[in-house]
Amino acid sequence: MNKTVKKIKVRGTGTFDPETNKFGFDPFNEAPSTQTQVKNCAGGGKRWVTTGSDPSKMISLKSKESSADQYADFVSQFNALTKDLKPKKPIQLPDSQRVVKEQGLECWLDEEKNEMIFTGTIDLSRHSRDWQAEVLRQVQLVVRRLPASERFNKIINNIKNGGQNHV
Repeated sequence: MNKTVKKIKVRGTGTFDPETNKFGFDPFNEAPSTQTQVKNCAGGGKRWVTTGSDPSKMISLKSKESSADQYADFVSQFNALTKDLKPKKPIQLPDSQRVVKEQGLECWLDEEKNEMIFTGTIDLSRHSRDWQAEVLRQVQLVVRRLPASERFNKIINNIKNGGQNHV
């Protein structure tokens, strides 16, 4: 029987004792894992919690260089790995897109998506009887403020022209 012995690499620590001229090696193969609660998803993404005195939640995303849409690969993996993680409050939209912020009302414009998002906050303890009037006041405020926004007019004109102008 003729067996071929193949070289394998092993991680570890080499030690040299100058008194005895002896070399020793301690492999790391038996060390406990540094990752717990490991979750994998299609495409190669992975989420885990580190071990140690201050554990961290980690995510790695993977996309082939030859992929037709690397961004979509990353987004689908991120969504799959974080579907059980819900934000404590809604993620704040960027201030750079906000065009109105006054009297409980905020309005954002997303030029890439041609979308307008607005939120209104009403203190029901102050407006328990006239909450409908307060909602109407905020909607009227949006309608009055938006025409003064250059960004809003640019988006509206682009949509009217069939999206031919690049915003």
